[in-house]
Amino acid sequence: GKLAAATARAGALGSIAMPLLRGQVQKSDALDPCGSLAQLAREVATFRAEAPRGAPLCVGFVEDHCVQRRGDFSIIADAVLSERPEFVQLFAPASNELVREIRARCEGAGRPTPVIMAQTGCVGEAKRLIDQAKVDVVIAQGTEAGGHGLHLKLGSGTLPLARRVAQLARDSDRKPLVLAAGGIVDGAGAAAAVVLGCDGAVLGTRLWATHQAMGAQEKKDDLVTADADDAVRSKLYDQLNNRVQSEMERGILWRYPYDTCGVIEVGQEAGAGADSRPEPESELEFFPELSADDAKALVARRFRLAGKGVGSIGAIGDAEAITREIGQQLIEEIERAHRLVQQLKM
Repeated sequence: GKLAAATARAGALGSIAMPLLRGQVQKSDALDPCGSLAQLAREVATFRAEAPRGAPLCVGFVEDHCVQRRGDFSIIADAVLSERPEFVQLFAPASNELVREIRARCEGAGRPTPVIMAQTGCVGEAKRLIDQAKVDVVIAQGTEAGGHGLHLKLGSGTLPLARRVAQLARDSDRKPLVLAAGGIVDGAGAAAAVVLGCDGAVLGTRLWATHQAMGAQEKKDDLVTADADDAVRSKLYDQLNNRVQSEMERGILWRYPYDTCGVIEVGQEAGAGADSRPEPESELEFFPELSADDAKALVARRFRLAGKGVGSIGAIGDAEAITREIGQQLIEEIERAHRLVQQLKM
């Protein structure tokens, strides 16, 4: 809630991810066995208290994880109805059925339907979201994005994907807005998205590297020293993490066709030099027969989820100040491009 409120104070759309907590926590019950809805309510309350009055809120849901938790879409619909976010962001896979369910539940309850945003990593899925699901906003997430995204062999880079999705949206009847995501950490990246025909950009890694973001300070500090070449899209993180989750009572798996992008330190565990990187198809060969405890320790020690733009992060900072700075950079980059165009016309 604090990070979402900070970005809202800077004029951007603040977002909270649905906390699918693992194990037993306080205030859990049969309908909320891990306290996820209770935790979301606390984060939303923090946002409402610290954000400007009337600032819109986005709540994000990983569809497959929510289905794993309850077996259906109900935890998403319940969260939307209870917290009343103005925007909802869906991912993995943002199915047509889920979009219809949210709209039907809101209509049945006499509540306004939130603006529905859906994230995709390929053109085919973008077409489905525009023509069939009929979402209001499409987020074109390129393979440069940090954290989870479409498998490298199935997705596209941010520039070609954002451009193509912007064209599809422009030519459609509904004309949804398009946001670019993946490797964007400053105003120059946001300006590039606008030039490609997008209506804006989504920032992840840049805002994780802030004081308000949740997460260990050690992992945030590592983002400052990492460079673009250090961020690798790989199956290894999920292969190890899923091994841990599969042995937990309420574990949640990341399933095909998604993988992760982050800074991977292979080191001596790989049986090779510290500068060696695993090949995507043989990553588990470097870590044979790890126990769940060893896999958990390896994930914690060796992985920093981050996008390809990580090399441009110079310091951990205040989220509100960073968001305002990026907004100003965006204006300056557009003005610079305008001056270049005027020079070409002379």
